[in-house]
Order: sequence, then C-alpha cells, then structure tokens
Amino acid sequence: MHSQKKILIIILLILVITLWVIYFLNKDYFQLQTLFLNIEIIKNFISQNFSLSISIYTLLYALLIICNFPFASLLSMISGFLFGTWIGGVVTIVGGTIGAFTVFIIAKFFFLDFIKRKFLNKYSYIENYFNKNDLELMILIRIIPGTPFFLQNLILAGLGANNKRFFYTTFLGLTPWSFIFASIGQGLEELFINKTRLSFSLIVQPEYLIPIGFIAFLLILVISFKKKFK
Repeated sequence: MHSQKKILIIILLILVITLWVIYFLNKDYFQLQTLFLNIEIIKNFISQNFSLSISIYTLLYALLIICNFPFASLLSMISGFLFGTWIGGVVTIVGGTIGAFTVFIIAKFFFLDFIKRKFLNKYSYIENYFNKNDLELMILIRIIPGTPFFLQNLILAGLGANNKRFFYTTFLGLTPWSFIFASIGQGLEELFINKTRLSFSLIVQPEYLIPIGFIAFLLILVISFKKKFK
C-alpha cells in the first residue's frame, strides 16, 4: 500500500510539473492581451458551441485550481468576461468546487501526516477551534480573504474535515466571491469591448447591483466574526 502511494504521488507530481512547464514555455498565450486580440474568434466559438464552451472552461478552471495556478480571481473575472455575471459565476463556483475537492481528497489521502506535522502542530488553536466549530470555520475560511485558496484546502484536509461538509461549504463559500469577480469581468467587457460609458444606470443593473450587495454582506460578516475567528 505504501509503495502504491509513492507511485501515485510521483505520477501526480509529474502531471503538475508538466502543466507548469507547458505554462512557462507558452507564457505569451496566457496573457490578457492574447484574450483581447482573439476576442472575436473566442466569442464566435462560444456562441456556436455554448454548452461545450462552458464545459471546457469549467474543467480548465478546475484543473488550474488543482495545479495551484496563481490569480484564481483573474480566472473568475475572465469567466464573467466571456459568459456574463450569472453563467460566469456558476462556472467559477462549479469549477472551483471540483478543483478544491480534488485537492482536498488528494491531500487527505497522501499528505495528511505531513500537513499535520508541518502546519497544524504550530497552530494547535486552529485544530481546537475546528473540533468545536467545524462548520463555522469551514465557511469562514472560504469567505474571509487572506489565506490562499490552495492552502485553505490543505488546512481543511489536515484537520480531517468531513468530505460532504467540505464539498457543500466550499460550494457555498465560493458563491459570493464568484459572482463578485464575474460581475467585474462583465463590467470590463461593457467598458472596453462594447464601449459603454460608465454611468449610474450601468451600476444599478441587477448583474452589478447584486454582487455589490454580496460585498456589503461579506464586509458585515467579516467584521462580525473577525474577533471570534482569531
């Protein structure tokens, strides 16, 4: 069993390293400028293959989360840029949840002892808090910004979080931020692609107003729980 784990870990490392090498060797293709230069081609492909486009982007988003690709918020904005606030937000939630859950399961199965030894032993108060308030911590760790998303998954794996609770708290915790960043992405399309002038009438549309409400809600939540979280 131990040798099988080693083999699987090596395979995972090779896969992740390969994807990162592909990224570094083709950095020019992963810039926003490339997206803007090819926006008409991309938009035409999406309009002609809408369901396929959503599936591809969702799986790509999940894969990049698994590989700890930086700037997840940028990916969320691009989803709003390409699909709009609501569909882009859903794509981000589903892709992010799948990616996070995959990282969580891998970490829990292969690296549980390592995470506990390297991270949690230094911060025993987190484990004590988790044992008393697991659901609350699992939601707060998603909603309160600061801890990198990949590290959140490792911490919760090290704490031995329940699989089902991890899945639905991740889904719920990603929801407000996903729609916020997707709305920012759609706003960029309105301003830079459709040449819409910034005005109050643009901001009060539901696709922008509701995410703004999410931001206000998150601020209140963070202020309310900050002392308790510490």
